Amino acid sequence: AVVSTQSGHYGRVVTHTTEYEVMASISRKFILENSFDKEAVHMLSIGAGRGNFETMLVRELGLKLGYLYAIEPNAVHVPLLEAELKSLGAKYDINTSFFNKEFEFDEKNETPLFDIIMLAHCLYTFEDPFGAVSHAVKFLKPHGKILIFHEGESVCSELYTYMINRSDPNIFNSSLTHGDHTLTATKIESYIRDTHPELLATVTYGSCYYDVDEFVREEDESKRNDDLITFLLQAQYQKLSKEARRDVYEIVMRNSDVVDGKYFARHMCAGIIVSLPSKE
Repeated sequence: AVVSTQSGHYGRVVTHTTEYEVMASISRKFILENSFDKEAVHMLSIGAGRGNFETMLVRELGLKLGYLYAIEPNAVHVPLLEAELKSLGAKYDINTSFFNKEFEFDEKNETPLFDIIMLAHCLYTFEDPFGAVSHAVKFLKPHGKILIFHEGESVCSELYTYMINRSDPNIFNSSLTHGDHTLTATKIESYIRDTHPELLATVTYGSCYYDVDEFVREEDESKRNDDLITFLLQAQYQKLSKEARRDVYEIVMRNSDVVDGKYFARHMCAGIIVSLPSKE
């Protein structure tokens, strides 16, 4: 069944992954190499969520922010997002529409062109993720950059693929989930290179881990801490068949390393940077 409490699971997942350390490292280099710490930038954040990462960019990673236009259609996130953006002291607007190839800005907004356009772990949820990337390019300043964070090949994509291939489609299928985790950074990069030869795209991968020690070590299935696994599956682990629970457990084990006596599932995070070619 589809998880109805993804936000609650997500809050606990954040404490069990090193992914945000990798994102911070990629972002800091991105900011410094493009001098986004020198002059105030205009930024478009698509799928801004609660605004936590945008806040990190400014407060911890040196981004000099002049204006932020945040797109976030999830009504649960919007009040939290607004509180975060207010705390930054920069001008901002929030749009609760979905971003797709028909999206346009209201005339009242400050600018339709941005120095930075960020899509951080949100393309999984798009009906047409490739079309969204193509449309985002239209709002980029000549020397601007698009920064996309997405997963590489990982335990997450393997679990999702398993569920799609092996589950009763009436119980689990892509239309019932909040995101398609068969979409990987490699596929996004290939699309950009094939469809937009005029664009420059570079990809940086960082290795990170999910802490799955409590899940792996608990022999009693009914007592396993499965918050993380449930989030990655987008289905309640305990409601799976006995065979599926066994297979999911084996997938997690196969993709795990033991570090300092604890089990961590391997995970790749990719930062895809897209820009227009310089005319100089």
